[in-house]
Amino acid sequence: DFYFFYNLLKNGTKFSFSKYADGEYAKLVNQRIATQDNWAFNPDTDFKSREELLDSFRFNENGYYVGISCPCCQPMAHVQWMRDNVGVYKDHLTWANIFVNGNYKKFVENFIPEFNNHEIILVGTEKGDPSTLPFKVEKYIPIGTAAFRDNLNLVTELPQENYQNKLFLFCAGPLGNMLAAKMWKHNKNNIYMDIGSTLNPWLAVHDGKYVSGANRGYLFDNIPTSKKICIW
Repeated sequence: DFYFFYNLLKNGTKFSFSKYADGEYAKLVNQRIATQDNWAFNPDTDFKSREELLDSFRFNENGYYVGISCPCCQPMAHVQWMRDNVGVYKDHLTWANIFVNGNYKKFVENFIPEFNNHEIILVGTEKGDPSTLPFKVEKYIPIGTAAFRDNLNLVTELPQENYQNKLFLFCAGPLGNMLAAKMWKHNKNNIYMDIGSTLNPWLAVHDGKYVSGANRGYLFDNIPTSKKICIW
């Protein structure tokens, strides 16, 4: 699956990828949570963003791929709920962790060099500095910590733009899921990838130190998750 997406990107084939892990699961089932990225979901006040997230999880069109949690990383009951409620067909279903854990080194070695061959629009933390990235970004769209709520306007506004042959990268938590679905629905002339925390070594470093969310285990060679190969 990793090389399936890599080859789509390398060949310029248009597609959209959206990943749903533990934080997204909690929001999908309307469970109150607070995450290591300093965003919290309140079912009583964040119902609008939850509906958008549900819509993206149920969305199904050719070329739209969804990654969900695996039973080695989440309780099987959570995984089964995702399998039972996701909108895409089985051949468009993959791992939420496709680019991280034991695959992260391959992501850095393959995807990041390939990014240099594309015109990139990146949605990421307002604290990030895109000039530190190992590839050029044509446009950087800054978002806040609770972007799924505070920057929800992007779900309506971005699809209205007539982008052509761009690579959109979403490092935006649940907002990335919403954008991956909504933008694919309205414009299939670009590639959309929800890549989560994979760029944290660059975007989540401030004054030489990791900020919240940057210290995910797979980013460090001496942490077990950096060698973890997820199962289905």
